[in-house]
Amino acid sequence: MSESFEQNIVSLLEDHVELAISTVQKLRAEKLELEAEIARLNNDVLQRDANIQELETRNSELEEALNLERLATTQERSEIRERLEELMVVLAPSASDETAEATGTEISFTAQGNEPDGAPSLPAAGSESSGEDEDN
Repeated sequence: MSESFEQNIVSLLEDHVELAISTVQKLRAEKLELEAEIARLNNDVLQRDANIQELETRNSELEEALNLERLATTQERSEIRERLEELMVVLAPSASDETAEATGTEISFTAQGNEPDGAPSLPAAGSESSGEDEDN
């Protein structure tokens, strides 16, 4: 082999070694960039997990507060319903008495009338009178 041929081979080998070195350096730089990106993404994931956990905790607290509020509302409705029923029980006898009195007064008032001679007429118990007798 000639010396120029050997130099060409050595020159080509040096070029290949330099290319390999630059390729390795480039790959290492890209690897570092990718590792930094992975670390950033992992941080994002951890931050989002923390946010999700915080939101789930808040949601649980709100659900518990809602359930307590619903329970309080149900109890309040029950108490109001009980008081209303008690009032209805207390007022029912007096209301039915008032109704009976009003109805009795009304019946007495409409049943009693003045005869042409000025004497009040009293309804006879069990009498079946028609409207014709009153007109004559």
